Amino acid sequence: MARNVIYVEKNGQFEFFGSPSALCDKYGADELGFTAPYINNIFCKLRRVGKPLEFVSSTGYIIRKGEIIQKVIESKSENHLGLKKQTLFQDN
Repeated sequence: MARNVIYVEKNGQFEFFGSPSALCDKYGADELGFTAPYINNIFCKLRRVGKPLEFVSSTGYIIRKGEIIQKVIESKSENHLGLKKQTLFQDN
């Protein structure tokens, strides 16, 4: 199972976001030079023409889109660590 991630590089520092809107909430359109719909539009166009999902903003931010690979748990009786769920309280 994969989950999208937006990662930003500025001056050698990286930050990771779950969505373009989360990125824009932190920095704002004025600082980034674009809005969340613009980011979505750019990534859509890049994917359509088969180019890498990255671009550089006019303000020097490098914006990339990637995926985080997550482990899929088969049984609903197990938690995210693969441990069996236990009932802490039982009705008598």
